[in-house]
Amino acid sequence: MFPRSYLFLLAFLPLAAPAQDVPIPKPGTGTGPAANPEARVPVRLDALTLEPEIRSKIDAFFAVLKQRKVPDAYRRLLEGSTLAEENPELVKKLEESTVRVLELTGRIEGTEILRIRAAGKSIREVTYVLNGEKRPLRWKFYFYLSGGHWQVLDTNVATEAAGFFDDTK
Repeated sequence: MFPRSYLFLLAFLPLAAPAQDVPIPKPGTGTGPAANPEARVPVRLDALTLEPEIRSKIDAFFAVLKQRKVPDAYRRLLEGSTLAEENPELVKKLEESTVRVLELTGRIEGTEILRIRAAGKSIREVTYVLNGEKRPLRWKFYFYLSGGHWQVLDTNVATEAAGFFDDTK
């Protein structure tokens, strides 16, 4: 038989409730940041949240990139950034390398956030995977908060698989 102390503990265990169907809300419905992208939300640095201004810049970049309009995509991404003014040669190289890697990936099927990292309150590293028809690409964006707005400091793209897992890539 069970010792008395075990019977006492069993009396306080919750009884299993039958499973219930809970509807999964569709994106853009309900409450919270997904329902109102303009809402101010506390900054949590995980794969589910990102400052709205940063997300908007990256989403616009990938939407134009999906149309294979590489120079236009970089113009959208670098809007308000000093990078394009200070280093137009770098922007040209980014555009050329992007055209080359897009040839490797095929049709763009979607994107997702892999990681968000912060260096203090004003610098973010945002890593995305771009899922292509033939292969994925790892994309990193570096943002700096200055004058109340986020601007791109740098970006790079890689095709090697280790870049999805290795922090040094």
